[in-house]
Amino acid sequence: MIAKFLEKCTTFLFDIIAINIALFTAFWLRYKSNLFPEAFDPNLQFITYINPAIVLTLGWLVLFFLTGLYRDWYKESRIDEFFVVFRTVFIGIFLLFLLTTAPEIIEFSKNHDLSILFTRTRFAILSTYGVCMMFFATVIRFTMHTIMGLLFAKGIAANNIVIIGASKTGEELLEELVKFPKLGYRFKGFVDDDGRKKGTTLSGYPILGTYSDLPAIIRKERIAGLIITQVSSSANEILKIIEYTGDSRVIIYMVPSLMDIITGHLKTHQLFGVPLMVLLQDHMPAWEAQIKRLMDIVVSFSVLTLGAPVWLFTALMVKLTSKGPAVFAQERVGRNGKHFIMYKFRSMSEDAEKISGPKWATENDPRITPFGRFMRKTRLDEIPQFINVLKGEMSLVGPRPERQYFVDKLKKEIPWYVRRIKMKPGITGWAQVKHKYDETLEDVKQKVTYDLYYFENMSLALDIKIILRTLWVALTGKGAH
Repeated sequence: MIAKFLEKCTTFLFDIIAINIALFTAFWLRYKSNLFPEAFDPNLQFITYINPAIVLTLGWLVLFFLTGLYRDWYKESRIDEFFVVFRTVFIGIFLLFLLTTAPEIIEFSKNHDLSILFTRTRFAILSTYGVCMMFFATVIRFTMHTIMGLLFAKGIAANNIVIIGASKTGEELLEELVKFPKLGYRFKGFVDDDGRKKGTTLSGYPILGTYSDLPAIIRKERIAGLIITQVSSSANEILKIIEYTGDSRVIIYMVPSLMDIITGHLKTHQLFGVPLMVLLQDHMPAWEAQIKRLMDIVVSFSVLTLGAPVWLFTALMVKLTSKGPAVFAQERVGRNGKHFIMYKFRSMSEDAEKISGPKWATENDPRITPFGRFMRKTRLDEIPQFINVLKGEMSLVGPRPERQYFVDKLKKEIPWYVRRIKMKPGITGWAQVKHKYDETLEDVKQKVTYDLYYFENMSLALDIKIILRTLWVALTGKGAH
């Protein structure tokens, strides 16, 4: 994942440079170059633009973030990236034009040394600035990708990958891989389910082990991606591979069959010069995912701060009505199997599982306190989880996080349960508004079906629908699940 992190940091810095070069160039063209004699002003200094430059830089960075310009572009088409830049700059200039015509904004700018943005010929300078932004944002980004490509070609910050299937198809994939070193991938070897091949070599690269060795191989070699060849693409083998890699943060590619491509079974894109499908990929567009995270932060901060008196009173009631701490902390499994400490207002008696051990709550569970039952009906017990959302461990919407004990049990019972772990857990989710509390394994299987539906249909619209339905349940106390 080093290549992705390096690209994001570098892209961010290069964008700041591009934004400010574009502003300076627009200033020079309009007022200093004498290309526009009517606007020439020898007394005007660029220092006047310092405050506007800061405001504009922050504004553009937010807009770039929201339109998906900080997703993983280093292996994408430059033409596709250009069109996204073009669309983003057009939206940004249009918004600037609207803002510079608002009387309230103009008055604010006069009081904060920003009036230079709203004087002279507004349309002329914005059009000049728009062209400069388009040019420099594109050129500097392309320059950055070229530099990154040269670094990757030398093996600097490249991501390690392995091919699943030590076969003729695997050799052909390797041939394609070595042709594109600028994509930032370094080949470490093969994995094959035939244990007799372990320890041998193919095309000069080691066969590192079998499917069961994948967790150890991923840790030791710091693997970021796996490519499953057609030879290893039977349903049972794919399930085995996913099971062994379920808790690892790796991207799983698969060489598609002709039928997969024709039927559109999974999204196909070009990598290493061949079409590959990404298994368990995020279905939410990058710009929606970024808005989702922004919404998580804003809503969580607002709930925790504005409702602080209510939450303090709730904590006090928990303490007064039963023995034990007001807030219950428990280790849960998050996205990609990463563990975190989840917080809740305690709704059960202290040490509720000391005798019974881990078990799901039932509808009339005697371990639940009277006030805890009220909190569960109104969802008040979930409020401390907004801290987890702020920390990025959870989201407002997603599958409920489980304990490792149950994850291990459910992975054996439900073949595709691992897909659930690929999502960031949430305070509420599609399964929570459609089904009751987990009481039996059958309940869990039903809820996993709903979670997988959410995984395949993730969108901001669906998130908002789930949040509204959760609010209705909380306000009415109906369908406490």
